[in-house]
Amino acid sequence: MRAPHRHGRLRGGAGGRRWPVRLATMMLLALVIPVAGGSAAGATIRGGLVERSARPDSSTGTPRSSTASSTDERGNPLFSSPVTVASSTGSGNPVAVSLTEVQAPAAGSSVVSVQGTLSTSVPQPLTDLRISLEIGSTPVGSRKELENLAKDIATARNRPYHNLSRTGGGGEQPLANPPIRGAAPVPFLIEGDLGTSAPPARGGVFPLRVRVYGSVGGQPKDAAIGAAYTFLVCSSGQQQQTPVAVVLPLADQPRLRSDSLLTDNELAKEVKPGGRLYRLLDAARSTVTADEGRPTVTLAVDPTLVQALLRMTQQGGYRYASPGGGVDGVKEPVNPDAAQFLSGIMHFADAGGAVIALPYGDADLAALVHAQKLDTVSYAVNTGLVVLRDLLKRDPQQTGTIAYPVDGLADTATVDVLRQLKVQTVLLDDRLLPPSRAVTYTPSAAVDLPTSAGPIRALRADHRLAEIATSYRQAANGPGAGTVLSRFRAELAMIAAELPDQPRAQVLALPRDWDPPIGWAEQVLGAVDSDYSASAPLGGLTSQYLPTAPRGTLVYPADAQARELPSSYLDAVTGVRDEALALGPVLCPPPKATPTCRVVDPMYNALVTATSVAWRGERMVDGVSLSQQVDGAVSAIRNGIQVVASRSVNLTSKHGLVPITLENNTDFEVTVVLAFSSTSHSRLRSPVRQTRILPPGQKAQIEIEVDAEGAGTFPLEIRRLNLSGQALSTDPPTRVLVRSTVYGAIATAITIGAVSVLLLAVVVRLARRLRPGARRTANATSGAPEPSGGGAATVSGAALPGHLGSLADADPPAVWRAPAAVSSGWSTGAPTADLSYVARRGKGVPPAAHGLDPGPSPDLGQHRDPDPRQDPGQGTAQDADPGREAATDQVPTRRRRSGP
Repeated sequence: MRAPHRHGRLRGGAGGRRWPVRLATMMLLALVIPVAGGSAAGATIRGGLVERSARPDSSTGTPRSSTASSTDERGNPLFSSPVTVASSTGSGNPVAVSLTEVQAPAAGSSVVSVQGTLSTSVPQPLTDLRISLEIGSTPVGSRKELENLAKDIATARNRPYHNLSRTGGGGEQPLANPPIRGAAPVPFLIEGDLGTSAPPARGGVFPLRVRVYGSVGGQPKDAAIGAAYTFLVCSSGQQQQTPVAVVLPLADQPRLRSDSLLTDNELAKEVKPGGRLYRLLDAARSTVTADEGRPTVTLAVDPTLVQALLRMTQQGGYRYASPGGGVDGVKEPVNPDAAQFLSGIMHFADAGGAVIALPYGDADLAALVHAQKLDTVSYAVNTGLVVLRDLLKRDPQQTGTIAYPVDGLADTATVDVLRQLKVQTVLLDDRLLPPSRAVTYTPSAAVDLPTSAGPIRALRADHRLAEIATSYRQAANGPGAGTVLSRFRAELAMIAAELPDQPRAQVLALPRDWDPPIGWAEQVLGAVDSDYSASAPLGGLTSQYLPTAPRGTLVYPADAQARELPSSYLDAVTGVRDEALALGPVLCPPPKATPTCRVVDPMYNALVTATSVAWRGERMVDGVSLSQQVDGAVSAIRNGIQVVASRSVNLTSKHGLVPITLENNTDFEVTVVLAFSSTSHSRLRSPVRQTRILPPGQKAQIEIEVDAEGAGTFPLEIRRLNLSGQALSTDPPTRVLVRSTVYGAIATAITIGAVSVLLLAVVVRLARRLRPGARRTANATSGAPEPSGGGAATVSGAALPGHLGSLADADPPAVWRAPAAVSSGWSTGAPTADLSYVARRGKGVPPAAHGLDPGPSPDLGQHRDPDPRQDPGQGTAQDADPGREAATDQVPTRRRRSGP
């Protein structure tokens, strides 16, 4: 009994020895997890790698932040980590350095100029500040190395650098005005001479570093208290320029509803001077070259944007929806900025600038193809060309058959569908067409892809150039404009340096929602033209004679497909679209061209815009709002066309009319087809379909002619259709029960036959009564003298049973009747005794005093000859046959005894 207790103590002792270890482990985890989580969270918030706070004895304290990728519709990276640009901001560095401009040496000069600002977040005063400019000893060897230097702060810091001598002498430049916390940033300018500081022997891309030294709170610091990293392009002037075609979209989210109202008035802010779209168009117009006199940028214009701007310029003004604006919205006058913006696009095209059309509504082409909505894809592509043709007054072929899916993302099926729609060129992200592993340089953008309709030219848009160009957002903790622009130039220079003797055309396709700071778009487009790159029209890359680059297999990432509009959402939009299309023949019957023809087209257009890429993710609710607005308008028209009829109609003749009323409660003239049906088509005498045209607010009385084959009830159904036979409503058809009280042919024949049989029976009976034998029998019966009421002879003769020989000539016995119901025809006394009982008593027993009237003969029509032994004149019982009755000469009926 003690063993379990002993084991329990042993386990308790072992657990007691282990609990300090467990407690220490838990405390260690509690310390490690928050630190690791906090570090990861901090890096995520800043969007990339951030250099840690510099210690007083550290050599540098340079922070670096990255910017989010712009290839995603909301800044989410698609394939890999986002592009990282050297930044001067850092939460732990006493001084933050932001570079606003990096100027490479001009032709015939060796002076490098760097401008920027200094700011601080420490409360201690900064004194004895000095700034230096350093350049890397070796050039960058590849674009991959360039990316690593921009992404990894340790890699950039550990490279060897040389100080550039200042133009005025010395290596460090003192700063007279130190930055103060809370005050405006302090600008600086530093110049360095490459000629006196071991300049590079040849051109290339070199790392460039700016460092700040000084004292913090009166304590001198040997290490730098602030630093910034960037790149410097040194051009030899001997390499060939890389052609770069820039595609600049002018697009906005769909804002035009089917009732011509705008969803809001934000577009007025976009096109006014200083607005986002205004800045983009102004930057495109600034690229007019001096030698050719035409813009080198290609504009990708959203057709929905053009239609919305045209609505804002119509005479009488426009309206936009507002929660407090009522059904008609808020009225605004004609917008002159919208008219000026449209004029700017037309002037750009007239000057020779290339203009291509985006899909109408910027439809999600890949999602539509995957959901098998190919008709919507066709409409979006073709309608975009038509809208742009009407604006520019140019043939759609001249505007170009170039498709630019959102972010350049499309799979093989989408590209195949575009080629079937006569699209000749498609812009794709270069990560979808990775080069083979044997290619160690940046290949040309032009690639030919095979499709079921023939080859299509694909242009690989360099995603890295687009990410760098859009990374500058003028944020307080983001990279400066000079830093980003230097990185952009470095990428272009590296492309040219990879194969100096083989220029390879590149494409810079900017995102649709790009919102650059003021003046930034001009700087990016201006940076394309340099000693190592030059702007080129997009049409030059679409030539089939241009040599193409080696390519791999078209790759469509899974995360890109996950961000597409879901098929369930597209199915719902398609359902509303089909209902709207069914109203087309109703409001606009061919070949008639009425103003109502303009009602259905805006509905369809609005539903196409409901499939826009702008409604991906959380913004899908805005697309649902657009489709619901169209659904309400379609339902109002469909419900305004009604068939009014009674639930039941009674017919009293073989042919009848069923009255119904067709009502048009809409504001439009409608053409409606009424289809009639019944369980038996032979009942309908009217045509099974009737077409009626009704003006707005009118009614029409219609009578349906039917046949009633017989009495009964049969249903009559009325459906509303358009001229194409499509139903105008998903509701059940109008149903009328037709009740008929008319006998049918079969019922009439049965009735006539039954009456004929009855008449025949009556005639036969009368004929039997009128036969001569029947009359003699009746006369003999009626001529016999009535016997005495109590004569014994009569009673005896009637009561005695006949002999056996007399039964052979007798009729069958009559049906027995109860004695109480039998009345005597020739005796007025009391009821007689039962004759059958008397007969059983034998001949020796005298019968009762009164005889029982046997009643009439069962066969009145049968005549019998009188017995020759009976005297008809006397009628006495003595002369009668004892086995027969005296009056009828028949054997009396044996009757059952009814009493005791």
